[in-house]
Amino acid sequence: MADQDVVLYSKEDGIAIVTFNRPEKLNALNWECYKRLESITEEIKKDDEVSTVILTGNGRAFCAGADVTGGEMPGIRRRKEMMAANPSYRAVERASASTFDLGGSMENWRFNRISKITIAAINGATVGLGCEITLHCDVRIAAESARWGEVFVLRGLVPDTGAGTWLLPRIVGLSKALELVCSGEIIDAQEMLRIGLVSKVVPNEELMPTAKEMAKKFMKASPLAVQMAKQLIYRGLERTALEHIRDNSIAYGLISNTEDHTEGVKSFLEKREPRWMRR
Repeated sequence: MADQDVVLYSKEDGIAIVTFNRPEKLNALNWECYKRLESITEEIKKDDEVSTVILTGNGRAFCAGADVTGGEMPGIRRRKEMMAANPSYRAVERASASTFDLGGSMENWRFNRISKITIAAINGATVGLGCEITLHCDVRIAAESARWGEVFVLRGLVPDTGAGTWLLPRIVGLSKALELVCSGEIIDAQEMLRIGLVSKVVPNEELMPTAKEMAKKFMKASPLAVQMAKQLIYRGLERTALEHIRDNSIAYGLISNTEDHTEGVKSFLEKREPRWMRR
């Protein structure tokens, strides 16, 4: 299989669809997948034709974690590359390990670093690194067949990208996050819905149609406003209320002087769909 085939990328009516495509391995990610995903997400960031992103898996799994049968796990290999390219990275990593500071890089959180809304359409088995990637997305929906588990502790590890220990508590609450991460328990789709990990659960055959319908909701909004709102929400997770209110006011002042804001008001008064200009 060619490297570009391990993760498929297509566009449909302004929706970018990214599909893990190693069904024979339950979409476990190897180094080729990791590099392909990096290339796709960078392309999506620059593509103004794309308004929303859907991430899913081909076959009966979303992603069964990192493929450890073919050598080093992607995250370990990436850290070695960074150390080789930048000797100071080793010192930063060593310091962060001793102080629990955020000394490492957040570059692995690819989907919440895209300025567009990203949707994880979770089909079937999702464990380990697969779980982490669903947390990198802004919104999650699940097929009835979905199963989800942060199984790292059962392998003598902690969640590898840090999403399970930082984002998950903010999504499902501290106590539930501790239960899931520290037990390695695998939960079904209905439990995912009950704890707020996913927005909805649908029959398997309705997963992608539902994800596309959800994507269309976000596409009605101003891309500039969505980008700024998403940025404010994520940054707000690590700031005081006063700091956040200050930056929110700055953002409001900026967005209210855009042509998109003028068009939003005009289209409302004229009772028509807006024509966003992204400026």
